[in-house]
Amino acid sequence: MLVLSLSIGLLLTAAAYLAQPSLVAPLDALAAHGEASPSPSAAAEPTETSVPTPSATSFATPSPTPSTTPTLAAPTTSASPTPDLVALVGDRQKELERLAAKAKAFTDQRTRRPVASFTIANFNVQGAAHRGNIEQRTRNARDLLIRHDVGVAAFQEFAHSQRVAFDRLAGGTYAAYPGTLGRSLDAENSIVWRTDTFDLVKGETRPYPYFKGAIRNMPRVLLRHKQTGVEFWMTSYHNPATCCGFGNAAGYRARAVSEQARDANTLVALTKAPLIVAGDMNDRSTYFCGMASRAPMHSADGSTYDGACRMAGHAWIDWILGTKDVAFSGYQRDRSGFVRATSDHPIVVAQVKVTGKPGDGANTEGAIP
Repeated sequence: MLVLSLSIGLLLTAAAYLAQPSLVAPLDALAAHGEASPSPSAAAEPTETSVPTPSATSFATPSPTPSTTPTLAAPTTSASPTPDLVALVGDRQKELERLAAKAKAFTDQRTRRPVASFTIANFNVQGAAHRGNIEQRTRNARDLLIRHDVGVAAFQEFAHSQRVAFDRLAGGTYAAYPGTLGRSLDAENSIVWRTDTFDLVKGETRPYPYFKGAIRNMPRVLLRHKQTGVEFWMTSYHNPATCCGFGNAAGYRARAVSEQARDANTLVALTKAPLIVAGDMNDRSTYFCGMASRAPMHSADGSTYDGACRMAGHAWIDWILGTKDVAFSGYQRDRSGFVRATSDHPIVVAQVKVTGKPGDGANTEGAIP
């Protein structure tokens, strides 16, 4: 009778375990179906006191004294999962933990804000119409980018003959937009980037007034940093100077600044991506204060706006500005003899850290799909 009771207990325990909807429960839950007895020998050989023999009297005529009421104690049994089941559940548990870790990594990848670091430059290369020696000066411009380890640059006065020479001399290292594919006058403002560091996501132009109010379509590009997946916008603007027999262009510059600030605000609001505005603006504090008072931007040279213009010393007309997700350091204007042999402008260089929007990291090669 005792052996039969033990066998039934084991079968009931196994049936309860196998009735579970999944075998991915932790081992402690599985073990709860049958805890080992503190005394295995006692479980195997219950004494007469632990299992009293029931009689008709004890069930039919209970004693009026509660303390004398006999109790029936079921045999203590021991039930543990078989080794095969334990191994199976352990494997399933490990797989569940692996999937949970992968899901967490995917979520982190989608919500983190990666940071891309590189060198940026702005350079009016002095157009072919103003100065000859195109081949050598274009080679110099390429060498300056390499010398300063520039990842992205805005070029102005980049005439067609200079663009053709640049493609030939630097095409394996740098690409340009609009470059040689753009309309001749519009493409004189172009953006160049290292092809091993950035991908072009989108290129487009916006119309702004130039000499005597004539419209020039000036570029902006959305670039993706290959290593981090960070995406950001970059411009190359050239606002008209008061020179060259075209009369006073201050009014056209003011109009251009107003429209460029409006476009900056619209672009950032729509795309949520960082923006870098670079170009030859042909104004110092007038440009920066006009731009930063309309669009929340700061300059690589240290100029800021917080309700009032706070200009860095020795402001220049070639500017690099960034939104709040763009941090600058190491600003310099290179006026070396090599630069003067290349252009009548310095090359303006700065280190930049661009903090991407959430999800940018998912664009990197090898990211979790």
